[in-house]
Amino acid sequence: MSPNETSDSRTFIESHSFNYVPKSDRHGSVTGQTQFWFMINATIITALAGTVGPLAGLSLQWTLIALVIGNLIGVSFQAFHGTQGPHMGLPQMIQSRVQFGARGALIPIAAAAIIQIGFGIFNLQTASQSLGNITAPQPVLYPVVLGAAAILTAIVGFRLIMAIEKLASYFMVANLLFLTIAVFATLPMGDLMAVGGFVPAAFIAQIAAAATYQIALAPMISDMTRYLPAKIGNRAVVTSVFCGTLVSATWIEALGAVAVTAYPDEDAVAALAHIGNSFGFGLGTITLTIAIVVTLATFTQGMYSGSIAVLSGLEAFKPLKPTARLRSIALGVAGLVVILASLLVPEDILSQFGVFLTILGYLLIPWTAINLTDYYLIRRGRYSITDILSRDGGLYGRWNSSGLTSYVIGMAVMIPFISLPFYTSPFAALIGGTDISFVAGFIGASVAYALLTRKLDLRAELSIVESRPLHTGSIRKIDAPSTAPSSELNPAN
Repeated sequence: MSPNETSDSRTFIESHSFNYVPKSDRHGSVTGQTQFWFMINATIITALAGTVGPLAGLSLQWTLIALVIGNLIGVSFQAFHGTQGPHMGLPQMIQSRVQFGARGALIPIAAAAIIQIGFGIFNLQTASQSLGNITAPQPVLYPVVLGAAAILTAIVGFRLIMAIEKLASYFMVANLLFLTIAVFATLPMGDLMAVGGFVPAAFIAQIAAAATYQIALAPMISDMTRYLPAKIGNRAVVTSVFCGTLVSATWIEALGAVAVTAYPDEDAVAALAHIGNSFGFGLGTITLTIAIVVTLATFTQGMYSGSIAVLSGLEAFKPLKPTARLRSIALGVAGLVVILASLLVPEDILSQFGVFLTILGYLLIPWTAINLTDYYLIRRGRYSITDILSRDGGLYGRWNSSGLTSYVIGMAVMIPFISLPFYTSPFAALIGGTDISFVAGFIGASVAYALLTRKLDLRAELSIVESRPLHTGSIRKIDAPSTAPSSELNPAN
């Protein structure tokens, strides 16, 4: 695969797929990115991530503390992935070829694809049920129509997705403000604060759920930030992604926690609609209406990123040209899978969201640990884009034993600490069913990768990298565009 330098700035349908985005197509600002990442979390489904603690007996006070801690952890990982986009000009998962090899990267890519399909089902179900609550339930028609609309939007591509998210952000912020007012106006907050108490297992579970929900976005971060001009500073990108995501996630999860504490027999979506309608002005109906649009926009982004990831994985085994047509076909197939799956899953699938988040952590934690360790500590952002885009992996090879072994180690060290409804490990049982596998997995994968790459001749590799047509410079120089060489600020130079 050769780097595709064709500009799509004048075309209606995005031409880029899993290829490098040249400087002629770089655009946008950190402000726009802040709005976008605010909206990625600004879906009603995010409220479900805040219900894990309260449903397990955790008080609102401790739930809010857990939410802040969990989001700070998860958003930090997410934000640091964000800098890779403008620095490398590549989507997120193809970057894994450095750590896993061109073909070995299919393993984390498969995990990312499973995650996007899972999120797609939850998002499509949420949108369909919200529309059904406004009108009349149509368990077959609504998923098909809404899913098809989202896939068509994803086919058009990045610019349309960004435009929809930006416009929707104004309505969503207003809606959240009124919902917050409704909570304090209609609910006995003093009484709700007295419900539950401190439950160690539930506290840890809530932290893990909030953190994992954010880490689950990591496979798609660079898919959107890669369009930013490379001269934008590292700190600016981190700040924009971090602030946008943290505010919306914490805000909506807190609303979800309050809603299920007040209405424990309803899911968070129905409870928030109940609170809105109790306040008046049709706020509950308005909330569900906005939820449909915003949830579908997030579903669109997930399908967009998932299709790019899968194509980048398959391309290492079979030559594929990164065209708009190929991306459209991949999106159509992915969308069909999600729509069919959403028709087959039980209607109460939203009640299993907490379990889904836990499983996400098992799949993603080792990958994000390895990717960030390599980018910030080992190679420090110095990569050959030419070799990453090579089908045989070039400098990085088809299979990278260091990354693959570290991923397996990360998965393995999590097993003694997992706690699921159908299985609790012996150690987790000793500490009250508390699942701390995400901590063990991250440390295990990071340490293993650092040890396995300690003999890597970085000096020799860097000399090869600098000889390639497309390459990046050290991330330390990205924050100083006035003094850093242009070849380090934009690989196309």
